Amino acid sequence: MKMSETIAELATALSKAQGQIDDATKDGINPAFRSKYADLAAYRAVIREPLAVNDLSIIQLPRTRQGFVEVETILMHKSGEFVSETLEIPVPKFDAHGIGSGISYGRRYGLMSVLCLAAVDDDGNAAVEKAPAAPAKKALSPKEVSALALEMKAAAEQGIEALTAKWRSMPSDQRSAFDTDAIADLKKIAASVDASRTVPIAKTEVE
Repeated sequence: MKMSETIAELATALSKAQGQIDDATKDGINPAFRSKYADLAAYRAVIREPLAVNDLSIIQLPRTRQGFVEVETILMHKSGEFVSETLEIPVPKFDAHGIGSGISYGRRYGLMSVLCLAAVDDDGNAAVEKAPAAPAKKALSPKEVSALALEMKAAAEQGIEALTAKWRSMPSDQRSAFDTDAIADLKKIAASVDASRTVPIAKTEVE
């Protein structure tokens, strides 16, 4: 945040303005404040007079860099005192519409933040796209299941340790291809192999 060396007069004027702005939004002077959404114009309508009568003004300066827009909001008092902060907004679709939406979003929330205004909504408009849903896991085909079953049987024929190592390396979608009976059969094969070697049977993690 940037500010002038002193902000005493600005702070006093802002305190008075905020009280007047709060009354305006609660009384519904602007019809938008009776709904779930208030745009930039709605906020400007309720702050314009409270700021003006208290010798305060707002300047907002947009900038762009690849993939982002930045909006600097400067709150000024007639004394020359000021405070300012810059809000950076990611713009996934970096074209004229995306940049315009990002600037509008940045101006609205920059203004609300500097004046400590409550959000009527907390949506991101077109500036912030919803994260894409995670793709559904593709079910294994019968051919893939058969090939996997052969791999597991080959591992079981090497003993419990080999079967367990193979099981650990498999992702959850491959593990789900084996039901309780199939797992039990694999364990029997592996146990039989270990028994034939006359060595202690290692504990299996295949479940």
